[in-house]
Amino acid sequence: MKKTRLLAATLLVMLFTMLNAACAFANTTLNGHLDSIEGNAVAGWLWDSTNPEVSQMITVTVTDKATGEIVCTETKEANEYRADLESADIGTGNYGFHVGIEWDTLPESSYTVSLSCGEVTLPQTLSYSTSTEVAHNNLIPLGTFKTTAYCPCYQCSEGWGRQTSSGALATADYTVAVDKRVIPMGTKLLINGKEYVAQDVGGGVKGNHIDIYFNTHSETREHGVRNAEVFIIQS
Repeated sequence: MKKTRLLAATLLVMLFTMLNAACAFANTTLNGHLDSIEGNAVAGWLWDSTNPEVSQMITVTVTDKATGEIVCTETKEANEYRADLESADIGTGNYGFHVGIEWDTLPESSYTVSLSCGEVTLPQTLSYSTSTEVAHNNLIPLGTFKTTAYCPCYQCSEGWGRQTSSGALATADYTVAVDKRVIPMGTKLLINGKEYVAQDVGGGVKGNHIDIYFNTHSETREHGVRNAEVFIIQS
């Protein structure tokens, strides 16, 4: 009984902390997104809607999931121009950033990447693993799925380009589109030995079907239609 009460109290504290963080961000005029991890760069954007002409200084923090230790913090001005932001009526569009993280200098582990501006921390995070292999006891088999491929061309994206339904920018070797009734958005997947994240949906992606993002249309044709065993990677 004591253990049950302690667990319940711990969960309530965690929930209260998460709600506080989300409300703190919601009560500001700041808005942003961690899009993806592209090699040694964390990509995203952030702006202040009440002061759109001024670039904001952002901080990307990398925390070891196992120990809770902050292993890296990098601060940079979010001032890169992004046409997708401007076309979405997000100010001038000059709010993007790429922050370099030297992953190969960090020990093999799983990390949480977070974004902050001043005293405000974005509730959304990204995950990254420097481990060369995924432990088998962390895998949940989903069975055999049909896999197809898409790219940012108009034929594949119907004019959406790299923009995904999750708000992230699609990234090769990372983004897949799923049927969210089968695989929830944000789920980490192992397909043919490679890790992906469910960041998108598609009108033709139904049931046991996964659409893998590639940079070029020639790569999508090369992939064609295949079958693959799919696993959920537990954090």
